[in-house]
Amino acid sequence: MATAHITPGFTLPATFPVMGVGVVALLFLNVFQLQNVVKARKAAGVKYPALYASEEEARADPKKKLFNCAQRAHANTLEYLPTVLSLFAFLGCFHPKLATGSILAWTLSRFSYTIGYSSGDPAKRNAGLGRLGLPALCGLIFPTMYVVGVEVYRLFLA
Repeated sequence: MATAHITPGFTLPATFPVMGVGVVALLFLNVFQLQNVVKARKAAGVKYPALYASEEEARADPKKKLFNCAQRAHANTLEYLPTVLSLFAFLGCFHPKLATGSILAWTLSRFSYTIGYSSGDPAKRNAGLGRLGLPALCGLIFPTMYVVGVEVYRLFLA
């Protein structure tokens, strides 16, 4: 079956299933970040339900600082996910290959971001492939804005 109908008059592109690759990549990213945080929590001895070690503890114990950095890298990704997933889902209904390429670049940047941040030096979070984050996000934002403009014009102004 080349297309899937979700409502009368709207058909998903035949390449829509490629978006599953982006979903799986995000799953691997989340598992990687969770394991990173759990490992750092255990090494630092930070007990649940504490989200972070205090500033004083982190200054006194490098392992606690590493935990805070790993936790912050994961939290930052979780803060972005609602927006990123919304853009990915919408854009993917029209341009699944573009959406998938952008989400894969963003996900790859988040692996690098996590590794850099988890080094204990937050300045390293945007080193290397971490620099791909903003351009990849723009690869979701601007095409989505274009599609919204085209579709609103087509539906209401043409």
